[in-house]
Amino acid sequence: MPKIRVMHTIAALLAALGAWPAAAEYPDRPVTVIHNYGPGTASDATARSLAEAFSAHFRQPFPVVNRDGAAGVVGTRVLAGSAADGYTILVGPMTAVTTQPHLVRDTGLSPETVAPVCNVSANMLGIVVRADSPWRNGADIVAAAKRGSLSFGSTGRLSLTAIGVHRMAAATGGGQYIAVPFRSDGPSLTEVLAGRLDFASTLLANATPHLRAGTLRLVGVFADRRFPEFPDVPSFPEQGIDAQQMSYAGILAPLNTPEPILRALEAACASAMQSTPWQRAVTQFGIVVDHRDRASFTALLKREYRDLGAVLQELGAQPE
Repeated sequence: MPKIRVMHTIAALLAALGAWPAAAEYPDRPVTVIHNYGPGTASDATARSLAEAFSAHFRQPFPVVNRDGAAGVVGTRVLAGSAADGYTILVGPMTAVTTQPHLVRDTGLSPETVAPVCNVSANMLGIVVRADSPWRNGADIVAAAKRGSLSFGSTGRLSLTAIGVHRMAAATGGGQYIAVPFRSDGPSLTEVLAGRLDFASTLLANATPHLRAGTLRLVGVFADRRFPEFPDVPSFPEQGIDAQQMSYAGILAPLNTPEPILRALEAACASAMQSTPWQRAVTQFGIVVDHRDRASFTALLKREYRDLGAVLQELGAQPE
C-alpha cells in the first residue's frame, strides 16, 4: 500500500474515533439524580450529598429530583425508563429492585433491569417510640402487642421496615401489629411524635435527629450489631428476639448504560466517600457507610432479591 494511502487511512480512523465522545468528556451537561423517596430524610441527604460531591468531581450540575411512592418503585421505574446515556441516575434505597417486585405485579424491576454502580450505605432499621412512651425494649413492645393492638408506621405494606416487625412477631409468638404505610419515614416519625402511632419501624438514620434531640427513643435494632450512633441500645437479637432486617442504599443507572460511563460513575462514587458533603451527611444523620464497588454491589442486589423473595413467600405475600 502506498505510503500516502496509509497516512490517509490512519487519518480517517483517527477522525472516526474522534466522533465518539471520550469517557473524559462525560458529562458535558447536567445529570439528573432521582431520589426514590421523599425529602427531609437521611436517604434524601444521602442523595443530595452525593450529588454535591459528583458535581464537584465532574464539574457539572447534578440536580436532585424526589420521585417517591410505592416503597421506591415510582422513582426507580422513572430511572429504568430513562435513556441509557448517563444523564439520569438514581441514588436511594434498593427496595424497589429487591423487595417490591415480589409484592407488586408488573413493576418491571429487578436487579437485571438496572445497571448497578455502587453501594454507599447499610441502612440499619429499628423501632423508635416517643420519648414519653412506657416501652423501653423489645420485650415491652411484644407484651403490649399481645395485650392489645399496636399501630406502627412503615414505608409500605411489607416494605423492609414492615418486614422487620413481621420477623419480630414471628420470633415471639405473634401479637397484634397494625401497619400504617407512608411514602417515606418522615411522615411516619411525625405521626409517632404527635402520638397518633404507637411506634415507627424506620431507617435509623432518618430518626437520628429526633433521637439526638430526645424527642424519640430507640427500642432496638433489626441487625446483628448495635447502631453506632447509640451503642448503649442492644440489637433485637441481643434482647433475645431473633429479628434481623437490613436495608441498603446505592447508585443505579439505566440498563445498557455504556461501560465507560459506568466506570466514570463508579470512580466518582469511590471518590465521593471521602468528600466533605458526604462526610457531613454521615455525621449529621449517623449513616452507616458500606461502600461496595460495582461487582460487589451487583452480587449484593442479586442475593437480596433471592433471599427476600424467599422470606416474603414464607410470609404468604402475593404480588398485587
